Amino acid sequence: MPRCANEVDTGLGLGWTPPDPFVIRFETPRLVVRAYELTDAAALLEAVSSSREHLLPWMAWARAGHTDIVESTHYIASQIVALRARKTFNNVGIGIFDKADGRLLGGTGVHGVHRDTASAEVGYWIRADAVNRGVCTESTAHVLSWALGGQESGGLGLRRILIYCSAANAASSRVPEKLGLRAEVMQRQDYFVQGIGCTDRLGWGVMAEEWDCTHHRLREP
Repeated sequence: MPRCANEVDTGLGLGWTPPDPFVIRFETPRLVVRAYELTDAAALLEAVSSSREHLLPWMAWARAGHTDIVESTHYIASQIVALRARKTFNNVGIGIFDKADGRLLGGTGVHGVHRDTASAEVGYWIRADAVNRGVCTESTAHVLSWALGGQESGGLGLRRILIYCSAANAASSRVPEKLGLRAEVMQRQDYFVQGIGCTDRLGWGVMAEEWDCTHHRLREP
């Protein structure tokens, strides 16, 4: 979410830096969540192409993105470069794969990383024929554990994660609600969705000390 004009991330504050080495791969009971590899380009193109109508209008990038193998390869290459550019890192997309057969089920990742507050946003999408199976909730719970977990144990070492979506996107909002995240934002008519218009922006947040990275859920009160 954009910051106010007078709220500039100078790199001071908490001075968060990404882990070194920067390796992204972890498993859930049914899934493997990992950094994309160049050999995933065809699978990514197929997942988006077969789900474009389902992803729209919420995933604006699906309107004109991933229309051929070149675009999908370029996207994956840009994510690989992002992981190597530690000084400028603030965003990376990663894949959600079925543990049983390796099929690409969707994508997730962190973006909008603010080093001064050690915070970031988490986003997600699931292909059309994999919805209503709890894949998004399961993967997001583990992404939170990865993002908020200590770098000494393979996490990002962030202290705060946020999730935003349009109030009109009921499927997306159910994920943080199922995980019990704190509702923090309701900005009226602040989220424009092409084909729908201005909608309310909803946001949820969780702090590192509130999240159990071992059991992938909120800590008991």
